Amino acid sequence: MAPKQLAALALVFGTLILASRLPLALGQLFSYDDVNFAYAIGDFDPRVSRPQPPGYPLFVLQTKVLHWLRFKRAESNLLALALLGSTAAVVALAWAGNRILGGDAGLCAAWLLLLHPSFWYAGLTSAVRVQLALVSSVVAAACWRAWSGERRWMYWSAVALGIGAGIRPAVGVLLFPLWAASAWRAAPRWRERLRALALLAAVTLIWLVPTVAQSGGPATYARICWEYLADQSALTSGFFGADESRWQATVWWLLVWTLCGTLAWPAAAILAWRRGEGFGLTRTQLGFLALWLAPPAAFAVLVHIADAGQSLAMVPVVCLAGGHLISRAAGELETRLPRGHAFVFLALPAALVLIGYEVHSSWVLLWIPLLCLAAGWLLRLRAAPVQSWIERRQALLFLLIPTFILHWLIFFAPGWYHKGPPAKGLRADIQQAWADIHSGLSFCSLAQIRSIAWTDDHVLGDVRRLAAGRPGRTVIVWERGITAARKAAYYFPHLPVIVLTPKSIAGDQTPVVRIVRGPETRLLEGPAPLRVDLPAGGRVVWLVLPGTDFFRALQKIFPLQTTGQVWYHELAAEGGERLLGGYRLAWGADSSAAGDPSSGFSTAHPAAVPIPGAER
Repeated sequence: MAPKQLAALALVFGTLILASRLPLALGQLFSYDDVNFAYAIGDFDPRVSRPQPPGYPLFVLQTKVLHWLRFKRAESNLLALALLGSTAAVVALAWAGNRILGGDAGLCAAWLLLLHPSFWYAGLTSAVRVQLALVSSVVAAACWRAWSGERRWMYWSAVALGIGAGIRPAVGVLLFPLWAASAWRAAPRWRERLRALALLAAVTLIWLVPTVAQSGGPATYARICWEYLADQSALTSGFFGADESRWQATVWWLLVWTLCGTLAWPAAAILAWRRGEGFGLTRTQLGFLALWLAPPAAFAVLVHIADAGQSLAMVPVVCLAGGHLISRAAGELETRLPRGHAFVFLALPAALVLIGYEVHSSWVLLWIPLLCLAAGWLLRLRAAPVQSWIERRQALLFLLIPTFILHWLIFFAPGWYHKGPPAKGLRADIQQAWADIHSGLSFCSLAQIRSIAWTDDHVLGDVRRLAAGRPGRTVIVWERGITAARKAAYYFPHLPVIVLTPKSIAGDQTPVVRIVRGPETRLLEGPAPLRVDLPAGGRVVWLVLPGTDFFRALQKIFPLQTTGQVWYHELAAEGGERLLGGYRLAWGADSSAAGDPSSGFSTAHPAAVPIPGAER
């Protein structure tokens, strides 16, 4: 594409990104990852989750640049990066796709990506994850030039991969096989290949060396990265301790987050198929796409994927495949006049809109592919060759509309939920798979975003009122609370937040106390029962999950009061202590917290050490 075309695409897609994201934007940091990035603007140190390992140094650099440009509020800073990153990702896919598959494949893929539920979800919740799609598309475009034999692009693709890895290090590892294969094809001599590899290493070291140095050296950096990966993967991967049902759910979520749009492609697929040519993809193109998709997909299945935004290294590949089908199908409509074409062109969009309003969300997943299949078959039936009967842009729009409607319905559905009747055997497995599919759809919907934001708004508001009623004598205690501890600490930097967690999600269940005050965190651990000091005569605000064993034990030892989803109680002025699971809660004259609850914590505790991961 010429520079003028790219500029025009950036203007069009940028406007659409603003129109579809800005009205839905949140006024708060969405997750503990966002809080970590907010803290990293002022002090980069992955050892204490500023941000979480492996550090994302070049993304943090972007936040610092915007901060220098007067985006002082972290919320505004990350929103601006999400909007800019989303626009750049869509334009990059258009550029990459047209080069890789030809025709309008890239342009159609960009339209498919624009409203893809996973991409839309990440655009509102995670500025760093939308850049997965950007890095994936840019690196793939550069690698394709090398793959096609343009030797100098072996070096440019190395630069692109090295920079992309600095934005999100995992994507550098996952796209390395694609780069290596492209470099191998581009240069026949080992000397040139090694030069390209050395260039990749040099670009990577530009950001890796400062990151490792800021993290305490290579050994510490490797340790915190491994501990963070193992801890985060414990709930998604069987290799790291997840049970079979959770691992199966993760696989279904991956399929939903990457392939949900394919349900609207049957018409395009039928029209794109030609006898003797298939779908028109060469072995070279298929091999490239497979190598682009396979490593991120394998990592997601075998190691970790827990959020729709984490699928965005793969979604551009899927969108590009769909873009190719739509581009090729539009060519078929240009040259062959289908019987009954006017009826199909009017009936299909009308039927899709109708079922969106009238049909239960579960049935939409069945009706949309069936209607598209019927439309494709009718358009293929008894088609006669003609010079031209429809403009290409009209054909493209008609073929894109089903996916637009499906993406819109998935993202805006008021609630994806399914619970089948009790069953056994194969029926039980099917019911569980159907439930996992629905939960995956829920986790990339606007309803999920608003539910979390609404809950956090109310929780933080309740905490603010409770703290104002007992100034200087309030402490927050968190144990699997519905609002992240890191988020509570960010919005109440003057309040100590005591986080009660095991040492790791899976494996070591040694009780641990993380004491958080704003960006500062101290870790206390030891044999059970581990002592936790509380302010005598103060107010303890509990951010806990009701219905758990911990909550039931808490109810037995303290007279809890509630304000919505926050529980609290008043401690007596005289000394006392209670056992709660692996912890001994103590308050009174011998407790340092009794003298100054806002100061923190007893000097008799073990020495504070940095923590290697984000609060859960």
